[in-house]
Amino acid sequence: MTDRRSLLTGSAAGLALLASPALRAQALEPVVLVTPGPGSSVSAIPELALRIGADRAEGLAVRLKFAGGGGVAIREMRSGNASFGVFGLTAAMNENLAGIRLVGLAAVEDLVPLSLMVRPALKGRVRRLADLKGLAVGVHSASLALITNSQQFLTLLLRQAGLNADSVRIVAAGQSWESQSAALRSGVIDAIVSEEPFGLRLDQAGLAFPLVRIGRPGQPAGLPGEGFLRGTLMTTPALIQQDPRLAERMVRMIQRTLAWRLENSPAEFVARLGLEGPEAVAFGTMLRDYPRQFSADGRFSEAQLAQTERFFRESSDNAAPAQALQLSSMLVDRWAGRKP
Repeated sequence: MTDRRSLLTGSAAGLALLASPALRAQALEPVVLVTPGPGSSVSAIPELALRIGADRAEGLAVRLKFAGGGGVAIREMRSGNASFGVFGLTAAMNENLAGIRLVGLAAVEDLVPLSLMVRPALKGRVRRLADLKGLAVGVHSASLALITNSQQFLTLLLRQAGLNADSVRIVAAGQSWESQSAALRSGVIDAIVSEEPFGLRLDQAGLAFPLVRIGRPGQPAGLPGEGFLRGTLMTTPALIQQDPRLAERMVRMIQRTLAWRLENSPAEFVARLGLEGPEAVAFGTMLRDYPRQFSADGRFSEAQLAQTERFFRESSDNAAPAQALQLSSMLVDRWAGRKP
């Protein structure tokens, strides 16, 4: 199986997507896109884009740079190591509290598949959120220095249970199967906020059981703004000003990939990513259990943006800077568009 950490460009089969012989003859423009992964729900569409050649169809040679969480992805963009990213919009909102440093170009996800998973040894002890008091809880990030949506999600869960962030010991557990499973096996953490398909795989491997899950149709957890937009194509205002044509092509790459996803089965999605064994089983389960996980067309939903603002403000304890930030100020929707 191809190591997705070294995935640099789309497959040769993707060349069929190129618009014309003239375009094929042109040199492909190199672009670096950073995203948490590989194998995460948020990295799935960028990974698929390269596998089907959606980048080449736009005259681009996209290189994926995988990060250990949205906060690390933001740091990579701030350092100039990547021109684009796909990660949580609410994490970018937190980054923009000091000024608009990041802008969203297109919606990649629709509903967010997040789970709070607990070690099996605690099954009799942890039956509700309040039982987490005093335990070590991991978040899917490689750093606690930058706030990500897993930390925001945990904040809301703890508040729902009448706890505050100091009631548990928060640990950065990474955003990969290897780091999360290792943290649980070693006992470094008692529970973890995990995105799919990692949460499902932890359950299937007997390493954790779900206490809370969001993103499943008809199974709301009752959290404020839980229908928020997470995975979003991001860039910087400077790039928009300097090279709007490149930003437009990146949006079209995402839209091509989302359209391919609608036209193909979950099994074909799994096959195109080159997944095998337990990883393929978990990913396929995610696609079936969360049928609305990915955006249909990349357009920003007005209703979802309202949910996103609420999620961000509530998870920020309604602090004045969070209340003042207007999500519309950091969206560039001229290419992806809007919908109700």
